[in-house]
Amino acid sequence: MANEIIESYKILEEKIKSENAKIFFEMLDSNYPAFKSRAIQELTKLKIETPAIKEFIEDPDREVRLSSLKYLEKMALLEEDDLIKLTKDISPAIRRESVKFFISMGVEDEKIIEEKIKDPDPTVRYQLLISYLEYYPEDSSKLIEKMKDDPYVKIKQLIEALENVSETMLDDTIPPNIKKISLIRYYEKTDAMAFFTTLKEVYADVNKETKKIILRFLAGLPCDIIKKYLEGKIEEEKDFEILMAITKVIRKVCGSEDIPSWLINNFVDHKDPKIVKFGLKLAQDKEDMGYVDYARELLDEVDDDLVIGAADYLSFFQDYQLTDYISEFLNSVSSKRIKEALKIIKKLKLDNYINEIADMANNKKYPMTIRKNAINLLKYFKAKNLWEIPYNILKDPYEKGQLKLASLNALLKLNPEMVTNI
Repeated sequence: MANEIIESYKILEEKIKSENAKIFFEMLDSNYPAFKSRAIQELTKLKIETPAIKEFIEDPDREVRLSSLKYLEKMALLEEDDLIKLTKDISPAIRRESVKFFISMGVEDEKIIEEKIKDPDPTVRYQLLISYLEYYPEDSSKLIEKMKDDPYVKIKQLIEALENVSETMLDDTIPPNIKKISLIRYYEKTDAMAFFTTLKEVYADVNKETKKIILRFLAGLPCDIIKKYLEGKIEEEKDFEILMAITKVIRKVCGSEDIPSWLINNFVDHKDPKIVKFGLKLAQDKEDMGYVDYARELLDEVDDDLVIGAADYLSFFQDYQLTDYISEFLNSVSSKRIKEALKIIKKLKLDNYINEIADMANNKKYPMTIRKNAINLLKYFKAKNLWEIPYNILKDPYEKGQLKLASLNALLKLNPEMVTNI
């Protein structure tokens, strides 16, 4: 019987996925290019593998060809010969995309590189250079040398930016993406200490956006290199957005224990709800229960970030005073609060709300994500007497595929014998 149930489960799982994609396969036969393009995009999202898409790279419509190219790459079905052919497509958009995949897939064909260096569309040439710098920064010197006299302003700007990282960071006219590329290449060319020293020397004089870029790169260095420097920056920084960025780097590289308590307190005392929420998350990471009373007060606030930040903090410490708010959250018009209520119910193992959860799973007025969470809670609490809820969802032809998959998993837990009956 167990083998029959597992086999039925697998068949149902595939059937749900195929039913979800059925309409998109029908759209592939449409005479309207927009329908075909949309169908391919949706099949890409669903990760439905089909060889039928390959023929659409020859479609007369540019968007259909472009969607097909992206699908084949995403599904690892893109063959080298087809990719090379697409690098010569009449559409610059398709040539750009195919050049990007050509580089990222590591196709070795110097002839194509030479052709794309001379592509009549400057954006294709630019894509070639930035892709090469992204995937092979350490081997990019040869290509840079060949493209140094390119007339396209963006290429000139990019190559100049690579020559002197410090000046590039200080120049407010250089776009953020070029600054990132120059840092990637510089990181590959030098050691961690030299990289850190260069960024440290310019950090104080760059603009806010560039500071955030530099901090993201510092997050890739060892704690013993950056810790002391960033701790000093915490002391002097007044901008809370930058303070949050610095704190995230320390938290990621060195751990939450190295974040000073006074800084967490400043975050929690801030007027911006998002910053308060961030502060409470830091306190939670450090297992600091000093904000329990304040968090309880925040549960009565209007702003969702304040309420949810406080609820997450309190549920981490198993604060059963949250139970006074669960009914209010479940009946809220805020989807965020409803989801939070379901999280609290699971965290505190409050199976006395099983009827409310069942009603939510059944009620089509709720967003699919909420109903899916409710179905998962029925499985979590092993509510075997409520097996008919996922069963009926599976039988309903109008229910969405993701909800059906969650229901199938729930039914397998609550009443596995019924899986074979569908």
